[in-house]
Amino acid sequence: MKNNKGQTLYYFLILVVILVISCAMMLNIANLIRNRMIMQNKADNIALSLATHKARVLNFLGGTNYLMGTVLSLGMNPRGIQLSSYSTDAIGGFPATMLLSSENPFSDLKHKTFYNKQDSGVKKIKQMVDSLQKIQDAAIKGYNIYYLSILKDNISKDYNVILLPSKPEKNLGLKRNSKGIQYYSTVNVPCVHLSSDKHFHFLKRDKYKKSDYSWFVEGNRFSEQKIKVILTQKSDNKKPLFAKLLGINYPRITVFSAAAPYNAKGSMFPKKEDTFTGVTKTTGSLVEIASAKQLGLMAKAVAHIFSFGPPAAVVATAAEIAITVNYAESKRNTAKLFNKNNEDNPIDAYLNSKTGGWAAHLVPYSDKP
Repeated sequence: MKNNKGQTLYYFLILVVILVISCAMMLNIANLIRNRMIMQNKADNIALSLATHKARVLNFLGGTNYLMGTVLSLGMNPRGIQLSSYSTDAIGGFPATMLLSSENPFSDLKHKTFYNKQDSGVKKIKQMVDSLQKIQDAAIKGYNIYYLSILKDNISKDYNVILLPSKPEKNLGLKRNSKGIQYYSTVNVPCVHLSSDKHFHFLKRDKYKKSDYSWFVEGNRFSEQKIKVILTQKSDNKKPLFAKLLGINYPRITVFSAAAPYNAKGSMFPKKEDTFTGVTKTTGSLVEIASAKQLGLMAKAVAHIFSFGPPAAVVATAAEIAITVNYAESKRNTAKLFNKNNEDNPIDAYLNSKTGGWAAHLVPYSDKP
């Protein structure tokens, strides 16, 4: 009874086993947390990368929308003399009378040109708009390729990646303005000779070509800008320490992440389909100068016609009244475009929101768009 040696050995062995199992559990839990952090970082990086690229594409499309509207605003919807309606219902040159051999600044229909010939200005406008549309389409294709490449690069033997929406083209939320653009050519009616050195042409417009769509507008699901990422761990061959002894396995980890582009100033895109491009100070000034010059030329012709006697004077008076009415309407249409209430067009939509610009950040993952 006096020999007490070894009595604490059993307690020591039990304590060692508890300590070893505790250390193993801590290592297992640390490894589990580490794997989950790595997966969460990967999911966040995927979501933010896609949202950032999407923001860049939206900035680019908004800028090219503005360029398209600016180019189209140089073409107009004429009535008698050139009207500054800036409507893509009719993009054309100047189908009014070209007087006394003078040439209109936006037309290549010179006084020596006869019969049918489209204005080179209108042709160039169409070429530039078509080029801008192709550039926009290329940017969207690039976005789609980037979207799919991110998905491909992150699918590995360790993880399954699910992107929502599954099709990138549904995520931009944009659609082409289906109102289209009608381009017109200028048709030269045989000229009237007033004297040996003075004559003028009667011009009229004729349909040249038509585009079925124009710039981008907000689609029905434009507000659904969120990009969601679900990252799921595949079956893990790694076993926890003392897995058989403790009868445990690592749980399969699933993480969620979401990111979205945002612009605090606006969307950069018109909300509705329409034919109005908007107006800039530069294009508005160019059109006013051209309209004023055309009005002056027609006034000269009217004054010259008076010299042919009373019958011609009646015609000239009627022409002068028509000129005055049409030019007044042109001024009213231009004034309306500078009214701040008319902002739903590609030019104003871009100018009102470009200071904000599209950027991207992580957002809470939820079922809401």
